[in-house]
Amino acid sequence: MDTLELSRRLTRARELAGMTQESLGRAVGLDRTAVTRLEKGERKLSVPELVSIADALGRPLAYFVAEPVPAAVSRRADLATAEVSTQALDIELEQFAADVRTLLDMRLLDASERAEEAHTPRSHPAAERMAESVRRQLDLGSGPIADLGLACEQLGLYTYSARLGTAGPDGGCVEVATDRGVVGAAVINGDAPAGRRRMTLAHELAHWLSGDAYDSEAAIDSERMINSLAIHFLAPRSGVIAIWNQNAHWSTRDRALAISASFRLSWSAALTQLRNVGLIGHDDFETLSRSEPRSGDFLRLGRGWVEELARPYVSPRFAAAAVNGFVAGRITADRATELLRGTIAKDDLPVASPSLDDLTRSFLGHDG
Repeated sequence: MDTLELSRRLTRARELAGMTQESLGRAVGLDRTAVTRLEKGERKLSVPELVSIADALGRPLAYFVAEPVPAAVSRRADLATAEVSTQALDIELEQFAADVRTLLDMRLLDASERAEEAHTPRSHPAAERMAESVRRQLDLGSGPIADLGLACEQLGLYTYSARLGTAGPDGGCVEVATDRGVVGAAVINGDAPAGRRRMTLAHELAHWLSGDAYDSEAAIDSERMINSLAIHFLAPRSGVIAIWNQNAHWSTRDRALAISASFRLSWSAALTQLRNVGLIGHDDFETLSRSEPRSGDFLRLGRGWVEELARPYVSPRFAAAAVNGFVAGRITADRATELLRGTIAKDDLPVASPSLDDLTRSFLGHDG
């Protein structure tokens, strides 16, 4: 990695940690002018200093040394209607994308094949048809998606649910390209409510499937089409109508509660989809929007709520790749727990397979 990129990452990580150059210097035994020169790219950083800085800023060492993922930069730059982000999201996206690429290069993760003709839907009917096609591809039928993170991985999108704050950004995704193919890497806000987390991930999946970062003909209102694709993927028309009809003896509000709980949608998303498919009109939508449900409303109907995608979370195949890399002796315990992002402690890792060197030493020792 070049010096300027390293200095940029150092500056962003320090600012995100809420530290001044002086306080960082005190934490790692450097004077402020040395930190200033590091952030300007005017001073080389020794390995021990880098380790100390990474520890002081609460960042894995890999964040400072991994090569940048080109698509992570170009995607944000290419989107004319890019959503407002924060440094926290940018850093998490860069690091997660780099880790996904590492596991791809190590052949611990598989690349995917996305249709070359993929593009952002140009209309709501087109978005609905695309959602139906994706569901058929995954053999999901018309019911709720039990494990959204796994479904996204089957389509080539790996997910990390990060600490971004209750008022932080919802999330983002980037394309990760290697010699072995391409995948997507998504980071979502694990501090957001459960329904919003699912909608955010479905939204990022829609971006990934549409290839919209490189879709020069995408309409100005492409975000609306992306949202349409996302909601129809999460809660398809036929499935929504089926549950609505099953509870025909309930009040309109209770039927809407059943839709929200069954498909794990936020209240606003559930009402929007009910209006989309023609089950409620404008007046019902406005009335129900003013009566945000409480958790007890769902329990009254015998409906639970699954806290899916709560932080810390990494999608299952990504987690399996990190653990299998450790078991095979290709990833250290410290690196495996870094990749797993707090979802597991080092002591909970399975026993690693002995390396060839270990077996040789064992054999020679026994022979002696």
